Amino acid sequence: MSSDVLRVIDPRGYFDTFFKEGVYPDGRGILDVTKLVYKQGECGGVGSAVVTNGGVTVSCSIEASISLSSDASLVSVEIAQSQQLSEKDSEDYRALILDLFNRDYFVKRENLKCIDNVGNKLPLDWVLTVTVKILSLDGSILDAVVCAIIAALKDTRLPNIRLNHAIEDESPIEKTQILLEDTNYSLNVHEILMCCTFGVFVRNLEKDLEEEILLFAPSEEITGICRATVSIVVGNDSKIVLTRLRGHLSKFDMIRKMTKLTEERRQKFIEALKQH
Repeated sequence: MSSDVLRVIDPRGYFDTFFKEGVYPDGRGILDVTKLVYKQGECGGVGSAVVTNGGVTVSCSIEASISLSSDASLVSVEIAQSQQLSEKDSEDYRALILDLFNRDYFVKRENLKCIDNVGNKLPLDWVLTVTVKILSLDGSILDAVVCAIIAALKDTRLPNIRLNHAIEDESPIEKTQILLEDTNYSLNVHEILMCCTFGVFVRNLEKDLEEEILLFAPSEEITGICRATVSIVVGNDSKIVLTRLRGHLSKFDMIRKMTKLTEERRQKFIEALKQH
């Protein structure tokens, strides 16, 4: 029986022959990281980025507008409709990303205050619209989306503002009193996040024994034969800020290994961002 036929009729058996040797069919080690490539400033707006992570490519663009300071949310997230992503999954990812913004993990709310050209904070806020588009999808979308948002935020530059409205003036601020200066500044990104997705594949051994094999960044096809998939988002000081589990995970000590691998990739991403 050819390997192509086996892959169709018995995908578990097909992939098991590779996983027991510690590799994917393409030769990549099961815990080797996928290639991460990004390019900033490609999609317009005040900041943008295109990221390819393994078999997933996404773009992120950021638009900014000004509002009077209030308690309202300052960030909205849109994931553009795509034939490759169901409406339900799109909404799930949008909610996850928005929650990270609302918990100040990407950008602190205080850093969205408009400032003048000498650094004074004004009674105005920047309101960001973050738009993500899925360009290709074979793997974990969340990993690529988190990286794309970080890269786009690091690319973001906002103009300084001149406000022709006296502090002691209690009358409403008019739009005509808000002027954009020729100078601008980089948005202060509070926390560089990294998301990595893992699969847990179960090998059946003799005497009803099982072996759980950890897989880094499994493809869509492989995810379908995993007992569980886990997405880990790590921030400063190796802190886990989000865990997304689908399926059943019997050994939670695996989370420590996932966190370690995610932090290692986060540090490499930080170093890469410093080069731009």
